[in-house]
This record gives sequence, structure tokens and C-alpha cells, in this order.
Amino acid sequence: MMPTLIVLLLVIVAVAVIVWVVRRQPAHAPRPGEDQDTAWNDPITPAETHHHHPHEPESRP
Repeated sequence: MMPTLIVLLLVIVAVAVIVWVVRRQPAHAPRPGEDQDTAWNDPITPAETHHHHPHEPESRP
């Protein structure tokens, strides 16, 4: 019975250490060559809204 408790205690301690280490790691640091700014939440400027849409017919003079 005693060896089982020791093994169980060691497993619990190992899991606790792994969880602690994973939570302490800093946020994702970009690697060299990796795009650092995806601009997914940047506001759309008026200059970006004037591009041609292929599904709209062109006006003819």
C-alpha cells in the first residue's frame, strides 16, 4: 500500500510542476522571419474601400 501512495504522490507532484511551468511561459514570441503584425483588427480606411469589385458591372459613358 505504501509504494502505491508514494507513486501516486509523485505523479501528482509531476502534474502540478508541468502545469506550473506551462502557465509561467511568456506569450508567444515571434521567431525571426515570422510575420509579427497581422493587422486583423485595424480599422478600414476610406482609401481601402475604393477598389473594383468584379461582380459589379462597370458604368459606360
